[in-house]
Amino acid sequence: MSEALIDIRQLKKYYPVRGGVFKRHIADVKAVDDVDLKIRKGECLGLVGESGCGKTTLGKAILRLHPATEGRIYYNQTRDNIEEVEAMLASGNGKREKAKRLLADMDITRMNRQKMTELRKKIQIVFQDPSNSLDPRMLVKKIVAEPLIIHKMVTAGEMDDHVLEILNRVGLAKTHMMRYPHEFSGGQRQRIAIARALATNPDFILMDEPTSALDVSVQSQILNLLKKLQEDMSLTYLFVTHHLLVVKYISNRIAVMYLGKIVELSKSRELFERSLHPYSKALLSAIPQPDPFTKKERIILTGDVPNPLNPPRGCRFHPRCSYVKEICKEVIPELEDAGNGHMVSCHRWKDI
Repeated sequence: MSEALIDIRQLKKYYPVRGGVFKRHIADVKAVDDVDLKIRKGECLGLVGESGCGKTTLGKAILRLHPATEGRIYYNQTRDNIEEVEAMLASGNGKREKAKRLLADMDITRMNRQKMTELRKKIQIVFQDPSNSLDPRMLVKKIVAEPLIIHKMVTAGEMDDHVLEILNRVGLAKTHMMRYPHEFSGGQRQRIAIARALATNPDFILMDEPTSALDVSVQSQILNLLKKLQEDMSLTYLFVTHHLLVVKYISNRIAVMYLGKIVELSKSRELFERSLHPYSKALLSAIPQPDPFTKKERIILTGDVPNPLNPPRGCRFHPRCSYVKEICKEVIPELEDAGNGHMVSCHRWKDI
């Protein structure tokens, strides 16, 4: 098993709700609540779930586009170093102070501005809609060159050649450099967004639903491009999507998220063949079958997704679960190893 490039421990992201005349803090929207997750070097980890479950918030917290409320996000640290710091945090006050000093260099949530500026070269993002993420007043040449200029990675004389090399990687040519984003199709605009993310030669890229705004035929082209780039450049992806067949094709492992928590984590093929959590089973049952003569049982979830302002006690999924017992209403289930690296957060997964 390879080392984790990103190791997330007890991550929380709450958004305060203010009310009254004096706008006092009265509650929190618990978008991400106590998440532990490891993203291994060179893998594509898929993150799926219903809209509003916290997928994009988790991704943006990793990049510190949204500051975390609590928790730690270790970047490119050895397992031994991480466990040593975690042990210090769990011990007495003397060691805790030393751990906090070490975290200033190890933990993305605690890095100062200078360290974060350096780290931005290695962690990038591709947004969902390239029509909104690309500046309509900038030429493609300037869009791709901007991160290189900010980080002073290439001289002015080398800039054009470097930009052209990046564009060629994503299937674009020299003739595209002096055009504006509106002159391209949706798939080409997403290629430009990918080129911009590749400009600084990153290690990790957050893919925030990069194919959801594209036609099906164009989706396949972009997915194949992403797989090729991952192999050629040894990239690590966090692929956020609600499209299960897309994530099955591109991901090595899949994490299923529900109301701010990871409820299941496994290899892609195993999740589709042997899902263990009732929520995962319901998601998979909703995948349409291309054969009209094949009958498939559809699992219909009752009720609505609970309000993240006031999530249920115990298991977050229990108000909609057909296997619910009393323990589910009182005790929050931990992620449990079900064998072969398959993790599930459910009190009754062995009975399902």
